[in-house]
Amino acid sequence: MTPEQLAIDLGDPALRRVFSALALGASTSSEILSLSGLAAPQAAKAIGRLVRSGLLVQGRGSPALDDDALAAAAETAARRVAEERAADQPDPQLRGHVRGGVLVNVPEQDDARLAVLGHVAESTFAAGDDYDERTVTDRLQPWCEGGVLDAVSLRRALVDDGLLARESNRYRLAAPAGSGG
Repeated sequence: MTPEQLAIDLGDPALRRVFSALALGASTSSEILSLSGLAAPQAAKAIGRLVRSGLLVQGRGSPALDDDALAAAAETAARRVAEERAADQPDPQLRGHVRGGVLVNVPEQDDARLAVLGHVAESTFAAGDDYDERTVTDRLQPWCEGGVLDAVSLRRALVDDGLLARESNRYRLAAPAGSGG
């Protein structure tokens, strides 16, 4: 059973009703019919499809959810999600925080926060260049499309965390700590 097949199967209302009835503890035909609200022919057809798909097993004459198949499908889905996230964001420090060039989460912990915001700052601004406030906000806007901060809040966070230096309404990438410059 693949995660895709599980989604396809549970997309069918009759299969979903029988599955739900079994998940709620139905173990006899009359309980399945009662909980699912289906007529006997519909329920029987749905049970047959769920058995063939691997979601249900016939145990001692009554169908039951195949917990092992569900767990395997969930494990496969979780592995695929982790692989997709790793492919989308190879840097483990940024994973879960930057997705597709958008800041989707700002970590609370100082080290992680500085790593994520430092990535944003260094990817957006050139060392030694000065920027006016409007340019800084405009350059930060793509990081915010559908993200957790607006560009002004992101600009403020970069200044507050010492990643952008602000002087006389001019901004520049702050020198890394210990660089002496």
